[in-house]
Amino acid sequence: MDQNKNSLDGHQKRVVIIGGGIIGGMAAYFLATQGYAVTLIEKDRFGGGASHGNCGLIVPGHTMPLNRPENLIAGIRWMVKKDAPLFIRPRAEAAWIRWMLQFIRHCFGSHRQEAAAGRAGLMADALSLYDTIIRSEKIDCDWQMAGTCHLFRSKKELAAYGSTTGQIQGTRPPMTFLTKNRLRDRVPMVSAAVAGGWHDRRAGHFRPDTFMRELVGVLQKKGVRILEQTRFTGFGIGGGRAVTARTDRGGFAADAFVVATGAWTAQLSHALGCRVPIQPGKGYSVTVRCSAGVPALPCFFEETRVVLTPWADRVRLGGTMEFSGYDDTLNRRRVNALFKATGQYLSMSVPAEIEEEWCGWRPITWDGLPIIDRLPDLDNVVLAAGHNELGLTMAPATGRLVAEMITGKQPSVGLSSFRLK
Repeated sequence: MDQNKNSLDGHQKRVVIIGGGIIGGMAAYFLATQGYAVTLIEKDRFGGGASHGNCGLIVPGHTMPLNRPENLIAGIRWMVKKDAPLFIRPRAEAAWIRWMLQFIRHCFGSHRQEAAAGRAGLMADALSLYDTIIRSEKIDCDWQMAGTCHLFRSKKELAAYGSTTGQIQGTRPPMTFLTKNRLRDRVPMVSAAVAGGWHDRRAGHFRPDTFMRELVGVLQKKGVRILEQTRFTGFGIGGGRAVTARTDRGGFAADAFVVATGAWTAQLSHALGCRVPIQPGKGYSVTVRCSAGVPALPCFFEETRVVLTPWADRVRLGGTMEFSGYDDTLNRRRVNALFKATGQYLSMSVPAEIEEEWCGWRPITWDGLPIIDRLPDLDNVVLAAGHNELGLTMAPATGRLVAEMITGKQPSVGLSSFRLK
């Protein structure tokens, strides 16, 4: 590639990315591919947090946001149930109260459809982008594009799912209804208590921890400098622009900066010079070693909001949404709820060889839309955070969009839905 296209006074343009999750990693990938000199700094380790512990699902059809009236009603009902799919711990913090009031407001009116349209636009190319990256970079991560199954015990919920999923013109996912018998053809170990299901053909999955480990090597081959255990503290300002990213290991000068710090972004408001409306939504997962007697496709246990993802020699159970601040305690009751849900939908015994139990935070915005925008007072700093429960699916298009914003190219996705509010 002609590096002169990205030169400034004869020097290669430099970008510093703050945050080593899937969003920061994809931004680094697309910027490095464009010939930029990229330094990525991460306060812990690259590929940790939610980028490590999620269920590895690429689901472009999951367009409807979390803030829906039915979820709000269920959340209130579930507040007294400690192992419920959605748990909200009441808090008196001003930021939490302000965020929650906005979340409630965005459950009604046209907000849901606007959020769904924005999410759909950012996820439309997810499968093709991942397939291209994984194949061209020879990433070994158990990548499959065979779809997902959605299992229901309730006939009412089963029927309702077909009419409510992907409620946007032109974005409805290609869903196939499965009677109990047809479902058993795809998932032989389905429980007799399951009424039926849906097969979403436009979905894929991989092992996220393996993908992130492989991505490190890909980025390094492209010249990306990755610095772990490096804590960002703020920007050095000159001429009304950011000139350095200040860290506990010194300053890193660049021409442009990207902030992709996920659920931690709200704690950087002072350093960023603006309030970022993100709350941490805690999720759980358990990884179990097994290679036989499990579904061939990822299965959503819909009423319990739990999902099982199979890989070559492991399965991962994941789910729940817990709003309890930055509490990193692994709640045993909520871990056990993942196993309980599996037993309600599948006639199989989950092996006892547990490899990992994990909890971490998803970055949840009050309207279900990520924030991909320039900082109000620093136009050479792009904020890319708040991807809710779909960071893995949204990551490639977000990384591409961030690179387009920095390089000055025409955005491949409209930016209006992702403004900082």
